[in-house]
Amino acid sequence: MLSIREWFMQQIDPGVNKKTDSLKVDQTIRDYRLQLSSNQTLSIKEIVRDGPLLLVFIRGTWCPFCNIHLKNLAIWVETLKNKRGTVIVVSSEKLITIKRWLAYNPVGFLFAADPDYELMDYFGVRIPPNQFSQAATFLIDTNLTIRLVYKGKRNPASFEIIESQWEEVLTQS
Repeated sequence: MLSIREWFMQQIDPGVNKKTDSLKVDQTIRDYRLQLSSNQTLSIKEIVRDGPLLLVFIRGTWCPFCNIHLKNLAIWVETLKNKRGTVIVVSSEKLITIKRWLAYNPVGFLFAADPDYELMDYFGVRIPPNQFSQAATFLIDTNLTIRLVYKGKRNPASFEIIESQWEEVLTQS
């Protein structure tokens, strides 16, 4: 059963555009260089050396729904502290905007700036004609293979699915 807050959010923000054609499970992605909030520019291949990568696409730090999700994500990421892997949130905002938000909202994960929508378009999560992403999450293993695709609002049940798949990737690597 949905809480009143969840029901309300679904009424005003459906969150997923079924017409977008995102990448699928078992697809191998090409390597991208990510401009990170840590002032590094790293390739996905470099990042997955430490374990799986969870790429979380959001509309932006300006989005109230994304802010609710980011708070929940920050709590969930704390439970992953002893597990190998990396969580990176992707926003179409410029890095300076993301850093301003992070100054007031410190979190235990990195952000990647995608102001030219290159990563969003490649993963197939930008909602045309808008200049932002729909809610989408991809788990990428050390071979750059997508192991999980989740489109839509993340909630406690979706975090359990993601964590279960994360564990499976770790046992296979």
